[in-house]
Amino acid sequence: HPANLSDYSYEYLDEADYMLYGLCTKEEVLSFIRVFLPAFYTAVFLVGLAGNALLFIVLIMYIKKKKKMTEVYLLNLVVSDFLLLLTLPIWALYISQWVTWHLLCPLLNTMYTVNFYSGVFFVSGMSLDMYLQIVHACSPWNSMTQRKSILILSVVWIISILLSVPDGIFTNVKHIHNTTVMCTHDYGQKHLFWKVVFQAIQNILGFLIPFLFMVFCYSRIVCVLTTSPIPGSRRALCLVFTLVGVFFLLWSPYNIVLILHSLQDVGVIRNCETSRQLDYAMQITESLSLVHCCLNPLLYAFVKKRFRLYL
Repeated sequence: HPANLSDYSYEYLDEADYMLYGLCTKEEVLSFIRVFLPAFYTAVFLVGLAGNALLFIVLIMYIKKKKKMTEVYLLNLVVSDFLLLLTLPIWALYISQWVTWHLLCPLLNTMYTVNFYSGVFFVSGMSLDMYLQIVHACSPWNSMTQRKSILILSVVWIISILLSVPDGIFTNVKHIHNTTVMCTHDYGQKHLFWKVVFQAIQNILGFLIPFLFMVFCYSRIVCVLTTSPIPGSRRALCLVFTLVGVFFLLWSPYNIVLILHSLQDVGVIRNCETSRQLDYAMQITESLSLVHCCLNPLLYAFVKKRFRLYL
């Protein structure tokens, strides 16, 4: 996330590289970030805010009439996306150096991480709900009571908050040339070790496990639908399939780049130019992943027939 903007002014990969090549400068990357990210964040904020506000109103109207768990998950996903969107204009000002309040750095990173994980978990919850409705249609687990709903939603938010704690504790500001203020992670004496550990946690809990869980749920659903089609379920299945597909397309590039960055951190990748390209890729792929905040309302507007009736 935006705390990855650190170390772009001067960075070398190890002492041997420093002796041979000197500093691996990242001024070009920093200049690109200052132009690209504020403009992109502002565009995502404006589009996402309008779409999610409309979807929120529609969901409130729908849930009052039919309390279905898929829509409850989606409502929480909208709240998560909305809170994530609120951080973007502040990040844009921070990156542009219009705002340099030091408290913003850990606060924004914590909000970003909470809503990153909660968004992923709510999409996974929608997959679970569809799995229970179709694969275990006659099971007592299929009946989702209000108490179960509150419990599941509370667990998702609590886990997301706990996973964000390191970002709140270990995020700090760094001054470059005594003028530029950058947001960076600082894990102390074992910085490299903990940086790789937390990146691995993000890869595993924020992408790999949820994606494998979705693959399991939908493979079972496809088996049931191909043998005994259930009326009305195909349309709903199409919606969630689309959401999961968009999730994979938007988040997988960022996670691949994150893995490559971890390889760089442990010394597998040492070339300076490759390091620069990874920095560019990190910012572009992470920005791409934020587009999901804009796409969820569009997907429901065009795919979900009963939602379009409320518009």
